[in-house]
Amino acid sequence: MGFRNAGHWLVAAVFLSTQSAFAGDLPVKAPVAAIRYHDWSGPYMGVHAGYGGGMNDWTANLADYAGHGLLGGGQFGINKQLASLVIGLELDGSWGKIGGAQAWSVGGPLLGILLTQTASSKIDGLVTFAGRAGLAADRWFVYAKGGVALAHESHSINRAAFTDQDVATLDFSSTAFRVAPTLGFGTEYALGNNWTLKAEYDYVHLGSKSLSLNGTQNTSGQSIPVGIDDQLDQALHVIKLGANYSLGARRLGPTFAPVEAVRGFNWSGGYIGAQVGYGFGRNQWPDFVDPDVPSSGTHDVMGWPAGGNFGANAQAGVFVLGVEGEWMRSGIKGSTDLFKDLGEGASATARLESKIDWIAIASARAGFVVGDRLLVYGKGGIAFAKERHAAVLAQSDPQGSTQLDLSATAVHTGAVAGFGAEYALGGNWSGKIEYNYIKMLGQAYLGTGTQSVNLPGPVLGSIELVQPFAKLSQDTNLIKVGVNYHFNPSAARIGAR
Repeated sequence: MGFRNAGHWLVAAVFLSTQSAFAGDLPVKAPVAAIRYHDWSGPYMGVHAGYGGGMNDWTANLADYAGHGLLGGGQFGINKQLASLVIGLELDGSWGKIGGAQAWSVGGPLLGILLTQTASSKIDGLVTFAGRAGLAADRWFVYAKGGVALAHESHSINRAAFTDQDVATLDFSSTAFRVAPTLGFGTEYALGNNWTLKAEYDYVHLGSKSLSLNGTQNTSGQSIPVGIDDQLDQALHVIKLGANYSLGARRLGPTFAPVEAVRGFNWSGGYIGAQVGYGFGRNQWPDFVDPDVPSSGTHDVMGWPAGGNFGANAQAGVFVLGVEGEWMRSGIKGSTDLFKDLGEGASATARLESKIDWIAIASARAGFVVGDRLLVYGKGGIAFAKERHAAVLAQSDPQGSTQLDLSATAVHTGAVAGFGAEYALGGNWSGKIEYNYIKMLGQAYLGTGTQSVNLPGPVLGSIELVQPFAKLSQDTNLIKVGVNYHFNPSAARIGAR
């Protein structure tokens, strides 16, 4: 009995030693490491610097001018990431000097009087409180934002009348707070060690507001207090670059892991590109519309814009969300000639001209990938453009003639919508084709120039003149082709599905 038990133990020992030998020859599978993602959740604070500009349009004081300047400040916010979605709130404060002015004069020796005016405006403080929502792809975060803005402004209007006998002056000024809605787009990139960098565009629709200006009138050495009320219409565009620092412990790996991009070209990351296109549209000058001829006062514009663009994308599965900024030098222009018979040998003519010097677009793109290399998308955002307008108005009859030569510049603001397709060419390069429709908001402007007079008697010569024009409306279509270079190091992740 004892021998048999000893035999059983011997067999067991041989079996276990054999198993151990086999096990030593088999490869040991290492535990799967969890994929680590940058988590955007938590509070943060940061600083920024930027540049802003936009139009200031006075209703009664004959002034329409652009303001621009630098700004800087800080921000504080908090984010929450759920899978690839990031939502948050942000409070932003800036100090700066976004200002502009316009000076003109009317009259001259021919009239025996010269009237002058200088109007100026400055935004020295801007605060925004907005919600942010967007898509994160590891270290890249692209977002749209919307909320409310508070601006602190100062304005002044100075007038003078010069005659051979006297000089009279009027000086008005005011300060005001203005509340307005704001809309923006941006991208943020995580550097590590709790630091991120960001680039952002904001549009502040200050709209129209009634302002009271107080001052003094000085005539023949006597000064009296005076005041005026006027309506001011404003738009503001702001571009900011900044850095944020996370105030909490940064976790790598959120509760709900981001959705990985489908296999193929990885659209996540920043890019820069160049583009060229063709633009065409229509302008309408309300002051020159003849009720009997509905097409009067309108003319076509067309030309070739070209320039650069930059942006960033975040991809989750087949869905891609991106933000993009564009700037293009433009040759889009057009003109029209009008004629009206006034009877008895009298006639009136007008030549109207418009040209877009440059156009900029800030937009968000949303689309999906088809196959491994193709991205199709729609886009929407804000467009703004610097434009020049000119009007040559003449009237003649058997007794003589007069002619007005007027010109103006203005920054027009509008909404843009479009769609396009982008194809990965290989390496980090892609090519795109895109269509944009731009509806510019009506823009008032003030023409300055001279009036030449040739009438019987002593009325012969020229005088300085200003002429306000009603808001010009505008529609523009852009067809663009371009190439982009993507900086994401994993941009060429092509493979079988």
